[in-house]
Parts: sequence; C-alpha cells; structure tokens
Amino acid sequence: MAQLTQADGTKIRRERERQELTVDELVAKLLDQEGVQRHPDYIRNIELGHKQPSVQLLGSIARVLGVPRGALEGHENPKLLRRRRVAR
Repeated sequence: MAQLTQADGTKIRRERERQELTVDELVAKLLDQEGVQRHPDYIRNIELGHKQPSVQLLGSIARVLGVPRGALEGHENPKLLRRRRVAR
C-alpha cells in the first residue's frame, strides 16, 4: 500500500485555481509532465478532502504546479482518520 500524505486539498485547489487551471488541465499536465495518469474525479476527491494522495502523487502535483510539496501539505483529514480507526 502506498504511503499517504497529509495533503491539504484546499491548498491544492487554491493553487490550481490561482494558476487558472481546470482539474482536467491539471490531469493532462500530470500525464504529460510526470507520466502520472489519474481520473479527474480522483483529483477532485483529493481537493475535497475525501481522499489522500500518495507521497509520489503529491510530489507530482507539486512539481506540475511549480510549488514545494510542503506548500500543499496540511493537517491530517479527520474523516480519513476515523475511517482508518474503524478499519483496524
């Protein structure tokens, strides 16, 4: 299983919007520049805080957006923490 980060989806969305990119454009750049293929809905779910990206995916998103990975990290999503506790 891939290691999860503590990405802040709101920061990812804000940076994407600041650069005037749509989710589809971000997805296309991920594929073109990083060779990473993800469905736009997956990226939307990260931005909404429903999912956490792997360390590798967050790094790819940061490189495509031209920001340090740390700029997109934040506190752990409490929804995901609850799910992990229930799953254990």
